[in-house]
Amino acid sequence: MTKKELRSLMLDQRKAMSMDEKIRQSSIIVDCIRQDQRYQHASVIALFYPMKDEVNLLSLLKDDKKFLFPRVEKDGIHFYLYHKNMVWETSNFGVREPHKSEFDYTDHIDFMLTPALAISHDLYRIGYGKGYYDRFLQTHRPHHVIGVIYDFQYVSYVEHDDYDQQLDDVITG
Repeated sequence: MTKKELRSLMLDQRKAMSMDEKIRQSSIIVDCIRQDQRYQHASVIALFYPMKDEVNLLSLLKDDKKFLFPRVEKDGIHFYLYHKNMVWETSNFGVREPHKSEFDYTDHIDFMLTPALAISHDLYRIGYGKGYYDRFLQTHRPHHVIGVIYDFQYVSYVEHDDYDQQLDDVITG
């Protein structure tokens, strides 16, 4: 299956999930993250604001950690420190991002949680096809890079190229 075909299939399956199932699996994933020793020992965590039907990790914000959120800029993704009064903007792609005036913590990430449309057993991810995370990981690789997906998004194989970056692990519902 091509990347394009897999993206389309996963988007359709994710959209078909009931809200109760999305909440249930997101809760399982959050519990697994909290039990992960790499997360427990990390102090700076990169999250993402859930777009459309993505796994929702926002309940992690209650934990005693520094959380960062991504913003796509001309030269790639940058990560900004979360705080309760953070100003959010919606990108052209429909993603909620922190306002650029926040302090950039891009090089301080201990533990990164990445969104994906699918992740293979050999830990390659398929995103939305823009390559932002792959380019980021080529130059700013955090200590731990973990993909988070619903159970059906864990697949045996995804087509990948030389520039695609492998994850360190996956957590699924």
